[in-house]
Amino acid sequence: MKNILKHITLYAAVLAAGISMVSCDEFPPVNYDEPEPFKVYTDEDFDGRDFITIADLKAMYQNSPVTTIGNRIVKAQVVSSDQQGNLYRTMYIQDETGGIELKMGTRNLYNEYKMGQWVYVDCNGLAIGNYRGMIQLGYPSSDPDYETAYIDQQYIIDTHIFRGELGKVEPMVIDAKEGITDAANLGRYVKVEGLTYGNRVFAIIYDDSDNSLYLGDVGETCGITTWAINETGFARYMLTGFDGAVPEDERANYSPAFYSVSQYFNKDGVDLQVRTSGYARFADTAIDEAILVGERVNLTGILTRYNSNNQFLLNDLSGVEIAE
Repeated sequence: MKNILKHITLYAAVLAAGISMVSCDEFPPVNYDEPEPFKVYTDEDFDGRDFITIADLKAMYQNSPVTTIGNRIVKAQVVSSDQQGNLYRTMYIQDETGGIELKMGTRNLYNEYKMGQWVYVDCNGLAIGNYRGMIQLGYPSSDPDYETAYIDQQYIIDTHIFRGELGKVEPMVIDAKEGITDAANLGRYVKVEGLTYGNRVFAIIYDDSDNSLYLGDVGETCGITTWAINETGFARYMLTGFDGAVPEDERANYSPAFYSVSQYFNKDGVDLQVRTSGYARFADTAIDEAILVGERVNLTGILTRYNSNNQFLLNDLSGVEIAE
């Protein structure tokens, strides 16, 4: 034991002496509060390349995946944020002609891609596909169930997505039902004015045998008056069996499907589902009572579609305001 301690003491002394001989100038201080700025790309960086608008890019899709887009560049602004967890591994970009989902495949995108920031997307090697009515830009897919895959390899991201200057982006105001149903507006950052609460939800839960139970018929909320259901909220709601939708002796057998909920709103007779992830930080936030009893509301976020359903994604709850 004494020999071991002797060797440890000797090693520590030699290590300390070695450190003292190294000049501090050889290790300049690192300022973690001010990291090295990233290169800000401009149009000049893509001289000789063909630029394509989002509308023209989406028009290339004709009922089958497009895997040969060519040597084209999309210049667009980021109009979504995953900071609050309502978006996952994806972001939306738009130019003056339209918006599109860019399947980035990584998390915490808001750290590098800010709202309003310009990005340049090199489409060479990427693919255009459709998922349940939404045109997407991603990577060629080998899965027959999906027409595009996530761009989840950092090398591919670094060689295809280039950050430009920061900018400001304002939502396009939609105040008529035609704007909600217009396919040209899908993927855009919009503000839909004058909506009323539809007193209806859509959610799915499963029992232990994987049988699904769809919650929410016309005029029914099943007691779900939050934007979605997180794990805590699900346990709370199950105490009442979603207002009787689940018999008391069966409640212990059910679990949620991703905790997501679509809350219905209505504009001039057109339904708009505000779909919120159960993993969003605001999932268990109660919807303002004034909205529930009929006050008109304005929503700002991303207009999407799932099959024949008009859907809406909130970046955060700042996108919800009582109409004046």
